[in-house]
Amino acid sequence: MAKNNQSYGGSMTNLLKAGMLSIGTVFFWGLLNVSLRFLVVEYGCHPLALACSNALFCAMTLIAIGDYKVQIKPILRNWNTWFFGLTQILKNICLIYAFVYISSTQTNLLTNIEIVFSLLLTWLFLHRRPNRIDLLAMVFILIGCLVIVAGLPAHIMLIATLWVFGGSLLTALRAIFAEVHPGNKKELSTRERCAVTGWILLASSAAFVLFFVVLSVIASLLPADVVANTHILRRMPSPHEFISLPNLLGGLVTGVAFYAISMYFYFYAICLSNNEYFMMYRSLQAVFTYLVEASFAAFTVLPAVHLNPAAWFAAVTIILSSFAMILMRGRHGQALLKTLNK
Repeated sequence: MAKNNQSYGGSMTNLLKAGMLSIGTVFFWGLLNVSLRFLVVEYGCHPLALACSNALFCAMTLIAIGDYKVQIKPILRNWNTWFFGLTQILKNICLIYAFVYISSTQTNLLTNIEIVFSLLLTWLFLHRRPNRIDLLAMVFILIGCLVIVAGLPAHIMLIATLWVFGGSLLTALRAIFAEVHPGNKKELSTRERCAVTGWILLASSAAFVLFFVVLSVIASLLPADVVANTHILRRMPSPHEFISLPNLLGGLVTGVAFYAISMYFYFYAICLSNNEYFMMYRSLQAVFTYLVEASFAAFTVLPAVHLNPAAWFAAVTIILSSFAMILMRGRHGQALLKTLNK
């Protein structure tokens, strides 16, 4: 009996620690998102160049605090490394581009569509059919997202939605792939996870920087009318934008102080509990992001967040639906679902 009580107490302590770390994670994610938007809106940092510098500095920090015994060569030789890294960088690029058009709070609310994408993809590829609670929550999340999108100005509605939904789809694809591929090591420690993620991000972001710098140099050698008439080349960052002071300093601060710390908290939290427990707090990220963004707007030139009554209703609907769906995936939620089915 004493051993059981000790085990229960240890479990509760771990859950409490995991809860605090999860809150810290979503808070730092809020700081990261708002800071990235501030750099894009105020200092004119190119979203693509900023995403690369942010990932590079985060990667070096994770490697520094990670386990030095982790084998590097198997990571770099594994094609899974490049898939995870590229989808992560592309997701970051999509969300930073979304910050050009809409607030960090609106972006975070709309990214809850990744839950819908995840359920549909698991249904399609893993043949895991959503239950009635999942389907009901999906409907409410979709309604909330549609209300927020409908409230955007007409000239940015489509482009902002495409960037956010593109990033959310990449997140869902990465999560599905992580579940099915045999190299997924769930027993890694916190520092081992930091080291592995750091090397993945470092390799992927360095490859991105090299590719786009080479492409930018080639574009600079082409005739001006060719570049002007080619949309992709016209949108490419110039080589000096990768090494501009705002981009390097912004990437350094956000990558080390916000991105790397949040990843460490996240890895520590899921080592103490599980991903489902963390996702309950993740569903509240828009709340923390709103608090951070409202504070930033009060003391900087960052535009204030303005949500009309319909948008507030949509925000509450999205957050509660996401929270309820994730809660029902836990042990107590599954027991309640079985009772309701009976």
